[in-house]
Amino acid sequence: MTHAKAITLLLVDDSRVARLSLMRQLAALGAEFDILQAASADEAQAIMEGRQADVALIDFNMPGRDGLTLAAEFCDSHPNMKMALVTANIQRPVVERAQALGMAFMGKPTNPDELARFLGVAP
Repeated sequence: MTHAKAITLLLVDDSRVARLSLMRQLAALGAEFDILQAASADEAQAIMEGRQADVALIDFNMPGRDGLTLAAEFCDSHPNMKMALVTANIQRPVVERAQALGMAFMGKPTNPDELARFLGVAP
């Protein structure tokens, strides 16, 4: 029996509770994830130096640089990483900026089916 390669996922959110909630949803999807966690844009960039991730789930409102600024930097440094902005800040300008960067947009709390579709895994 062959096993699918684990999906390397970067989870960036300053809220530990939000990260834990997303990790519970990811665990329930039944896919294998190698999860890298960061509480800020600076921490995320440090983690990603010399590493690759398949996908990133990035919060918008964080201390320091916001999630869209981080995503724009990742567009240059990690162009093959699939990204979604996961935020409670559901304002049209935020959604449009995310879409302009080629990001998916998910409101908080995340919907498990929407998360599964974005990640390309069966719920």
